[in-house]
Amino acid sequence: MNAIAAVRRPSAALARSRAADLSAAWPLLVVLVAKCALNFAFAGRYGWQRDELYYAVAGHHLQGGYVEFPPVTPLLSAVARVLFGWSLVGFRGFAILAGAGTVVLAALVARELGGGRRAQVIAAAAVAFSPILLGPNGLFQPVSFDQTATLLVLLLALRLALGRGSWLALGVAVGVGLETKYTLAVVLVLLVAGFAAWRRDVLTSRGFAFAVLVAGALMVPNLLWEAGHGWVSVHWFLHPPASATSESRPQYIANLLQTTNFFAVPIAVVGAVTLLRDRRLRPLGFTVVGVPIAYFLLGGKSYYAMPVVLFAVAAGAVPFGRWATRWRLAAVGTGYVAFFAVSLPYTLPVLSLHAAIQQGVVKARSDYQDELGWPTLAAQVGQVAGGADVVVPSNYGEAGALELFGHGLPPIASTDVTFRYWRPPVAGRRAILVGFYEGTASGFCHDYTLLGRIAMPTANQERGLPIARCTLDSNLAAEWPRILRATGS
Repeated sequence: MNAIAAVRRPSAALARSRAADLSAAWPLLVVLVAKCALNFAFAGRYGWQRDELYYAVAGHHLQGGYVEFPPVTPLLSAVARVLFGWSLVGFRGFAILAGAGTVVLAALVARELGGGRRAQVIAAAAVAFSPILLGPNGLFQPVSFDQTATLLVLLLALRLALGRGSWLALGVAVGVGLETKYTLAVVLVLLVAGFAAWRRDVLTSRGFAFAVLVAGALMVPNLLWEAGHGWVSVHWFLHPPASATSESRPQYIANLLQTTNFFAVPIAVVGAVTLLRDRRLRPLGFTVVGVPIAYFLLGGKSYYAMPVVLFAVAAGAVPFGRWATRWRLAAVGTGYVAFFAVSLPYTLPVLSLHAAIQQGVVKARSDYQDELGWPTLAAQVGQVAGGADVVVPSNYGEAGALELFGHGLPPIASTDVTFRYWRPPVAGRRAILVGFYEGTASGFCHDYTLLGRIAMPTANQERGLPIARCTLDSNLAAEWPRILRATGS
């Protein structure tokens, strides 16, 4: 009789666990559907963003590495093109689905830490509608894929810290994550340092070395490309060019707080403190606190640190769920929704373009500025490119726009970032220059003739730049080193 009861008790516990998971699944599904519906509703609103044009072209040139990013994003770009052609919504759908994966992972983090239905739904909702997840998911960029990959790595590390993880799974996640965005390396350094300080038992496992080997094997294509190109990505990251998303250190802190949603910041803080107080989980707490500090000191951008902040929010949902009475939850939820509503036009293009320009929203967010006017630029160049042998744009945004929208144009040759390795074979010397002033162009061509200036609907970095005609001093291959020097590439 006792034996029968002993069998029944685990069975009953398992049944209760499954029932709890099922009860949590429906509200989580509602969060996922609402979040994805919101992203898809505005996925094609303004147009292709500058970086998206670059990734779209990179999908035509699949290789082991690129100057500023590893190969996963171009690979996904190639898949998107095969499935959806040049559909902008189809491209951005990959980022939206990655965001959905991040939301699921946040709920799983809460579950691993003992959170029930309430904690899992709080974690999912707080992460799903945070500006730093919702906004990047509106664009096809590595940020969205990095958020998913980093949260997966942290979840698997959490499971190992709790004694129930898989080294193979972690090794694969790390390898794919590093092939998605190099910024994961900072997370990994701090994570390993944390385990070395407080949980050496985890690192002394043979599984750790196995995971390192698996991750290293997945990185081989990238490492071979880097070695063959003079470790160009290392040089690029050590000496990055100016960027529209560059931040002062006060701006870094402000952006970190507001893109988390100010009303979710206390949840993230509680999550970090909870992890730090538990010696088993202290390496993860150390990582959550250390990554934002590291990027602050290194001069990094706030969104580099956001994946670990989302992990902290998910971890904090468990103690927050226990603390939050119905009234407390309503008060915090009201604040969260109010901030969400106010920030929504800056997160997603919910306003018409005219209204967004009139109200200064486009001016305030550089991503919106960089989504406008690219087909018009291609049409402008097309009107003056007759008889030219090559079009030489000054940056990757112009080059990407001309590749995608410049039907019937001569070959496009840009020295910017990875475009420098995709120089087309051109015999003639008649060139159309896009974005080059005469002083710069004089280093590699003569007979500079201004044909017009780039017209853009907003004052972005392209507006007013020259479109000119010139004759290269010799053929493109011979002039290429001089163009590289003239453009500082």
